This record gives sequence, C-alpha cells and structure tokens, in this order.
Amino acid sequence: MIKFASKNIRFLERISKIPVLKYFFVLKISENFPQINSEPVLEKFYTDIYVSNRTSKRTVKNRFPDLNEISFEYIKKQKNPVIHDVAVSSGISSSEFFDFLKSKNINSDFYASDKYAEIRVKKGFITKAYSSENKLIFAYFACFFAVDKNIFFPLTVLLHKILKKIKVPEKFDYKLLLLHPELSQKINKNEIEFINYDIFNTEINDKFTFVRVMNILNLGYFDEQKIKTALKNIKKSMKENAVLLVGRTNSDGINNAGFYKKENGQFVHLKDVNKGSEIKELIKNL
Repeated sequence: MIKFASKNIRFLERISKIPVLKYFFVLKISENFPQINSEPVLEKFYTDIYVSNRTSKRTVKNRFPDLNEISFEYIKKQKNPVIHDVAVSSGISSSEFFDFLKSKNINSDFYASDKYAEIRVKKGFITKAYSSENKLIFAYFACFFAVDKNIFFPLTVLLHKILKKIKVPEKFDYKLLLLHPELSQKINKNEIEFINYDIFNTEINDKFTFVRVMNILNLGYFDEQKIKTALKNIKKSMKENAVLLVGRTNSDGINNAGFYKKENGQFVHLKDVNKGSEIKELIKNL
C-alpha cells in the first residue's frame, strides 16, 4: 500500500485531505517526497505537521513577487552577492527567489536556513519524530497519534505529554528535512546551501550582502527583547553596505516589509513596501 501511495499521486491527493492518514503517510513516504511534484499533496501533507516551536510548514507558492523585484534592484548593484534567506519554513519561496535571480543573470552564493526544518525519526511499535533539538514533535502507533496540539481530540495531547517523558533515542533510523522538493533538489545540486542557523543564538560575522527575514520576527511571536537580539545577530552576519529585507505577510496575502542598509554598524532605512515592517521602530532604535 505504501509503494502504491508513493507512486499514485491521485490517491495521495485524496488521502492527504484526511488528517489522521496525513501523519502516518508523511513518514512512510517521506523518502520519496523529492519525487512528488503535486502541489495539493505537498500543501496538505505538511500544513498540519507542527514542529517544536508549534508552527507548521506551509507550502505556498508565489508569496513574494513584489519583494523579489525590489530585492533584485539592490542585489544587482552588489559585486559578489552572498544571500541568506532566514527561517524559510518549507523553502519554496527560497527556491523561487533563487530562480528569479537566476533569470536575471544574477550569480550568487545562496544560503537558506530554518532551525525547525529537520525531523529525526525512530521507527518501532511507537514511531516517534523529534526535532533537531531532540524534542518530540509527534508520534503514532496503530491508529493513535500523539501531537502537542489539539488537532483531532484531547487524547493526542495527553499521549504526547506521556511520550515526551520517554528517553530520547541515541540513534535514529533516518532524518527528514521538511522542505519543498524544489529546494531539496537545489540543495542536492549545490545550488543552494542549507545551513544550521538559529536567529537568536547563532553568530556569523560579516558574511552576507543580502539577508531576507520574512514572517518570523513578528511581535505576535516574540517580545521586543527577543526581536532585538535577533536583529543584532543578523546585523553581525551582514557585510558593510549589505541590505536587509524584513517583514510579514498579512492574512490577505499583502506583504508589509522594509528594506534597510547596514552603514557604519547601523541599519539605515531604504524603502517601505505597503505599510512597512511592523518592527520598524525597533530597527530604528537598535
């Protein structure tokens, strides 16, 4: 049945609409995910897979066409562009950004990162999936699921609380990057490098000429002090005269963002898109 499911896209599109089956099949066919090119499957399967920061991996194409055009205007002026797309979630927007720049004859060193992209799987009577920090994300046995979110019914949360107290396995059967196949293929071809980067803790000095941080540094997610810490780390990672793009997409699909340039160790405002970034005052007073 698993072999049939992984090769029969029409069947996958049907079962991917059923949440209980989604958790089962996302692991069972995960090794074949790079070969699946059906957007309904990719969107449905990963939407409800919640990682350890309680967010899901949404796969939505064509989110930043306006921002890509403006970004190109800044990047084309850079001699040797080194780009970092931070907290990419499924990474489809990174893949699109890379393709867009390539269509404009921009050759760059392109990096993508997401702290919560990797899950580690231990198979058995109870199959368990852990984050890169070894925190239990979800588990299942028979038809019972353990998830740290009440997606189906309260029992799923109770089972998760019990199972997360079990000792973390020393070895895992395999690892899975929760990334869109288009990004995975570019990583495998060394067109994009996926790096381990924690926006709040990782320090990289003077490396990038363009940094994109979309839909992560939101006031609804983090307090002002956490956001300031992230901004300081981002600024350290940028070369002098590098450009930062930061913002969020609202519920209507409108991108409110701002572009900033690093000059003498400070962020200088370049341009607002729509309402600009909601953290513009934090950036201004950093």
